[in-house]
Amino acid sequence: MNTLLQDESLLIGSREEIQKLATKDSARILVVSDSHGAYSNLLLILRQFGVASDALVFCGDGICDISKLISNAVDEAEIKAIIPPVIGIVEGNNDADLYPVRNVLSDEPYYVQWKVPIFNVLEACGQRIFFTHGHRNSLYLGTGEIISAAKKSNCKIALYGHTHIAAEKLGEVFTINPGSCFRPRGGQKPSFAMLNLTKNIGFECIFYELSSLGSKPFFPARTF
Repeated sequence: MNTLLQDESLLIGSREEIQKLATKDSARILVVSDSHGAYSNLLLILRQFGVASDALVFCGDGICDISKLISNAVDEAEIKAIIPPVIGIVEGNNDADLYPVRNVLSDEPYYVQWKVPIFNVLEACGQRIFFTHGHRNSLYLGTGEIISAAKKSNCKIALYGHTHIAAEKLGEVFTINPGSCFRPRGGQKPSFAMLNLTKNIGFECIFYELSSLGSKPFFPARTF
């Protein structure tokens, strides 16, 4: 698991994998948020989509589940195999800003400390992706503050969570909320999203309703 240490960018993964993602011709970014301790739901998503994903972005409120995932992967080969090579995490209003994670650099496991930023930027296919939880961005008044923050970071895609409602909005900045994979609101089911990027062409987002029988795409009824 030595490839899943935290880089100085606060992304998780080897420098080689992070750099490779930035220049790939196409990439699939798995976007998950608000698991709130439902580790089994996170694991279900990764079992269905982890192997085919180039990165996982977790938009907060459940960093404990990401920490548990990486820690368990030390001893469980099946879990290690389904974790994407690059992970981005941000702090939600129910998260701490530091987490201990069991990891391996040699033959013996030990704990490392992850720093959890309020926001970060992931580069994929020549595009910059801003991501945050959103609890400090007046989300219930709209996505204006997140859009401004993304623009300041020179990003045209912004990912966020917090509202527990899957939503997307096209504009100068494409905003995406994958919904909550455990406690959805607005009459929605537990959900997550896949962001498909193609270099020099663009991007698309597919939302999925979480199911143990096979998650299926859906269109969010509400946007912000």
